[in-house]
Amino acid sequence: MDGLSDGTVGNFSAFDGGTSRSDAAAHAQLYDIVLDISTSLMSAEPDEFETKIRWSLESVGAQVGADRGQVFQVRGDDFESLAQWTDDEVDPTGLRRIEFGEFDWLGERMRQFDNVAVSRLGDLPSDAPIRDRLRDADVGAVVFLPVVDDWSLEGFVRFDVEHGDRRWSDTEIDLLRTVADMIGHSLARVRRETQLRDQNERLETFASVLSHDLRNPLNVMTGSLAIEQSEGGSEHVDRALRAANRMETLVDQVLNLARQGRDVDDPQRLWLDAVVRRAWETVETSAADLRFDGELGTVSGDPERLRAAFENLFRNAIEHAGDDVTVRIGRLDDGFYLADDGPGIPEDERGSVFDRGFTTEGGTGLGLAIVRSVVEAHGWSIEAVEGNDGARFEISDVAFVG
Repeated sequence: MDGLSDGTVGNFSAFDGGTSRSDAAAHAQLYDIVLDISTSLMSAEPDEFETKIRWSLESVGAQVGADRGQVFQVRGDDFESLAQWTDDEVDPTGLRRIEFGEFDWLGERMRQFDNVAVSRLGDLPSDAPIRDRLRDADVGAVVFLPVVDDWSLEGFVRFDVEHGDRRWSDTEIDLLRTVADMIGHSLARVRRETQLRDQNERLETFASVLSHDLRNPLNVMTGSLAIEQSEGGSEHVDRALRAANRMETLVDQVLNLARQGRDVDDPQRLWLDAVVRRAWETVETSAADLRFDGELGTVSGDPERLRAAFENLFRNAIEHAGDDVTVRIGRLDDGFYLADDGPGIPEDERGSVFDRGFTTEGGTGLGLAIVRSVVEAHGWSIEAVEGNDGARFEISDVAFVG
């Protein structure tokens, strides 16, 4: 098989060039170490991830008698070293970057997600570019394990011994591959968390611009127009003041939308009925009526963000059903509903009402988008369904407490 003895690519033989490490006790210790590594990597924060990978390489490398361990990650057209461990008795290999051109022979096997074990460096094909790099680094025997996430090659893990021959038992290879798989999953998780953190920081910057840099001059303009209107004003002043007030509403809703979509990190135990009543207090009409069809119950969530969601649902009902709208809210098996006695939502629009910018009455088109952001941030779902008299929204996947 490309100059390798049978069983060294994807299927590993079991002698270790001297001291046997295939006894049950050694394998049990290795298994315990892999469990510890799993716990450590799963809980690693982005800023400590590389440190925990180095600890993982050292822990498992020392147990299997390796001299060095290293993780390479795909970076553009190269493989770049992410973390490495070296035993105190040997020198590092100095391998920091491997170009794809040097990786052709090995890369084909990594792309097939095969484990590759080389018991003697001389077993490598003479035309394999990686052979010279390993010989220059004083590598005697080596094992490569692909780092995979979502069926995509993210890199590879390498363990080697300096000089001499060394083969790896099936159990060792299985457990080393488990470590490589955990590194792959953890790399993907940390990448997602980093992207989410960066996104949240951009949202905070955007929210800051809205709440200060834009709102302050808008307040000055609105105040000046209001004074001008009180002193007689004109039709042009009235039109400008309406436009300024609409801009204030738009700023408030965009600010809410920017802040409401983040996951709920510190949920509180909430009596949902009380949250709904506090939101209803913001309704700017005395003719509207809120009716409870039984108690809603207790949930775990963010009180301010849930109140903002209900406020937007109530405003939506008033905008479309009028100041004298009746809103009913009640419990479902896995959530709750909110319905009004207005004209309802046409069937062909029910899937679009939560989209940003969707509006039929000259509104901002952000109110229901805010509602969906809050609902999904709690891990719930919302949909517009057919109502008996008017619009009906059902929130599901709610885990009631107690």
